[in-house]
Amino acid sequence: MSDNNRTTAIRELLKTLDPGTDVNEVFVNGVSEPADYFASFDSDSNLAYFVQNDGDLLVADARRIDMIEIDT
Repeated sequence: MSDNNRTTAIRELLKTLDPGTDVNEVFVNGVSEPADYFASFDSDSNLAYFVQNDGDLLVADARRIDMIEIDT
């Protein structure tokens, strides 16, 4: 999958997630970042917001997100 297609797929996924969706981790530029749940996605700025286990806010550019592990 090309980088552009991956970016589009991640953006589309983020648009469908409900705030509070349980997440285990987010991979940004290949680096794992722990997360507790999805907070929001701003499609205008391409910023995705996740709350980490300690309550900190993880803000990532959706174009740099490789993968999101979602609790099922």
